Amino acid sequence: MFYYLSLGLFISENNGIDEIDKGKGTCVGFVFRGNIRLTTTPKPSRPRALFSFCLFHFLDDGFSDSIYILLPFIAAELRLSYSGIGLLRGISYGSTGVFQYPLSVLGERMGEALVILLGTFGTALGFLLLSKAHTFLTVLLSLLAAKTAGAGQHGLGSSVLSKVFEDSLRRAAMGTYNFSGDLGKVCVPFLLTLMINRWGWRDGLLFLSLGGLGVIALTFPLVFRQKVPLPLSRSTEEGSSRGNGWSIGWEHRKRFYALLTIGIIDIAARYALLTFLPFILLQKGVPKAEFGFALTLLFVGGAVGKFVCGLLAEWVGVLPMVVGTELLTTIGILSLTVLPTFWIWIVLPFLGIVLNGTSSVLYATVAEIIPSDSRSRGYGIYYAVTLGMGSLSPLFFGFLTDAFGLYVTLTTTALMVLVTLPLSRYISSPKKATIGF
Repeated sequence: MFYYLSLGLFISENNGIDEIDKGKGTCVGFVFRGNIRLTTTPKPSRPRALFSFCLFHFLDDGFSDSIYILLPFIAAELRLSYSGIGLLRGISYGSTGVFQYPLSVLGERMGEALVILLGTFGTALGFLLLSKAHTFLTVLLSLLAAKTAGAGQHGLGSSVLSKVFEDSLRRAAMGTYNFSGDLGKVCVPFLLTLMINRWGWRDGLLFLSLGGLGVIALTFPLVFRQKVPLPLSRSTEEGSSRGNGWSIGWEHRKRFYALLTIGIIDIAARYALLTFLPFILLQKGVPKAEFGFALTLLFVGGAVGKFVCGLLAEWVGVLPMVVGTELLTTIGILSLTVLPTFWIWIVLPFLGIVLNGTSSVLYATVAEIIPSDSRSRGYGIYYAVTLGMGSLSPLFFGFLTDAFGLYVTLTTTALMVLVTLPLSRYISSPKKATIGF
C-alpha cells in the first residue's frame, strides 16, 4: 500500500495531456468539452497529490458507512419498520446514483479535485445536520444532502487513477484507492462507536462531523496551492476520433452490459446485508453498543479484500476472481443464518473480504472498455447505474423482511449473488475495446 501511496500522479501523452517528468509529478487539470480540452496544473509533489485523493475517499466512505451504525438508533427513536428503514436507506443511496453522471460531467469542466473536495465537505456537513434531525423528513433530507454532495467521489477518483495507471498495474492501483476508502469505513465508524458509547449518538455524530470538516479545511490548500492555467486546444486527430460516440462492436457491448449487471447484483447484495446486519445481530442477542464493532470487523475484511483482490486479479485474471469471490460471498451470507453468535464474530472479517473484493476487479475492468478521454463520463454512467439500481435493494428487502423475516431476506440475498456466475464469462478481456461517450 505504501508503495502505491508514494507513487506520483502522471498522465501520458496518449491521453491528450502533456507527459511529465517522472521526478516531478503533476496534478489533475481541468477538462472542457467542445473546441478546447485539458491542461495540467503546475507540478506539485506526487505523494501529496495521491494522498489527497485517498484522504477524500477515506472521509467520504467513512462518513457514508457510519449510517449503518446509526440506523438502529434512528429506527428506535422514530419507531420505523423494516420497510421504513429500507426506504430511508434506498432514497439516500438513490440520490448517489441520480447525481453520479452530472457530477462526472461537472468534474470535466471544473476539475475532478475541486468537485471531489466540495463533495466531501458536503457529506460531512450533511451528517452534521443529521445529528440535529428529529423527524423522518429531516433525517431523510440530511442524508440526501450528504449522499448527493459526495455522489461524484468514486467515479471521478476512479477516472483519475485509471489514467494515471493507464499502461500497467491498473487493478493494483484501483485496489489501493479502494483500500483507502475501506480504511475510512473501518476507522470512522469505529471512532463514532466510541463517541456514541461516551456521549450518545447525536453528540457523537456532531463531534465527528466537526472533526471531518476541520480535516477537509486543512486539506484545501494542499490541493489548490497551484494556479489554474489556460486550457490547451484539442488536436484535430483526437476531435475526429471522438465524433463516433458509442462506436463499439457487439462483443464489447455485451461485455459492458454484463459488467453492469454483475455490478448491480454485487452492490445490491452489499447494501442489503449492511442495512440489515445490525438487526440480525440484535435478534441473536448482541447489544446495540457492540454493533459498531461488528461492522468494523466486516469493514476491516472489506478493506483487505479490495486491496488484495485487486492485486490477485493482476495475477490470476478477472474471471477466476469474480467467480471465487461471489461464491464465497454466497456461502458467507448463508452462514450468518445458521451460526451461533460466537462464530459470527469470526466469520464477519472473512465475509468482508469477499463481499467487497469483487468491486476492485469490476472497477478496473470498466477502464479497459472505455477510452481515457471519455472515462470520467464512463465511470459516471457505471456508478450511476449500479448505485441507482442497488439503492432499490434496501427498500425491496425491507418489504420482504416485514413479510417473511430477516432470515428469508439473508437467504434471498445470498442466492441472488449466484446470478453473477453465468454472467462472469462475458467480462474476460477482449483484444481491443472502444467505447466512446
